[in-house]
Amino acid sequence: MPSDHLIALLWLLMLKSALMYLAPFVLTLVLAGAIRVLGGPERGARAAGVAVMLGFVLSWGFFLRPGWVQAGYFSRIGHIAFGAGLVGLALDLISAKRYWAALAAAIVILVSTWASVTGGLSLPGSLSVPLTGGLALTVGGLAVVAFLIIARLDAARGRGATAPILLGIAALGVSFMARVAGAPDLAATGLMLALAVAGYAVLQGAVALPVGDSIVLGAGATLLALAWALAQDKPEIRLALLLVLLIFFAEGTAKRVPLPEARISAILYPLVLAGVAALPCTLAVLIAYVMAHP
Repeated sequence: MPSDHLIALLWLLMLKSALMYLAPFVLTLVLAGAIRVLGGPERGARAAGVAVMLGFVLSWGFFLRPGWVQAGYFSRIGHIAFGAGLVGLALDLISAKRYWAALAAAIVILVSTWASVTGGLSLPGSLSVPLTGGLALTVGGLAVVAFLIIARLDAARGRGATAPILLGIAALGVSFMARVAGAPDLAATGLMLALAVAGYAVLQGAVALPVGDSIVLGAGATLLALAWALAQDKPEIRLALLLVLLIFFAEGTAKRVPLPEARISAILYPLVLAGVAALPCTLAVLIAYVMAHP
């Protein structure tokens, strides 16, 4: 019966969609746990954060098929995620001093920003990428904003689930903005990144894993690459994307919310932080919708 085939096809499509979003969460959760067990309580705990990038890149590459060699704005997200995640892992394993970590982060951000804006890694001033004042200003401005976001996340890394919550809400915001603007692949990418971060946050809450550079730098750089890809694909919502920056300042407001002086405050505070961060996120999505549908 044709109707039976149609129903079977719908079930397969629903199953694929469910697996696409379940995979980054489960993969991150399993990989982080395995790295923690195999690596031991110290080295394994420091290295477990790379599971976020592994879970994201593996799921994203398998389900969305962006192509690794083709250097478009979409596939470049995977390049940046992989490279920034590896640098972050190296910093975690050697327990680098914060000034060395800051220098490494600055280099990664500058290279990632240059690649995102110019579409490659050609040296400035070469025939393929002539260096102009406008280009230098764009790269420099975006790099400064990106470094400030990474710095905010780095400052929050020692405060429980704060950094994962802010990263997850920001990734969700960019995902929903891409959805309302009509960029389904970028919307799926943002949601997969948010779910990979959520998978780590669940295990972090259970066994007190640290938030290392592989998460702050890896997931942070990936989020910025995603946002720039959306800005390139849908330039009409670029102003709305700027509101995502406000998410990373939600911690100050959340700390001012009065909570009971009891153990339950440890559970309530992450919910309060997520709620406060969701406010600029929701505003950004609404503005993106209006700008994408004038």
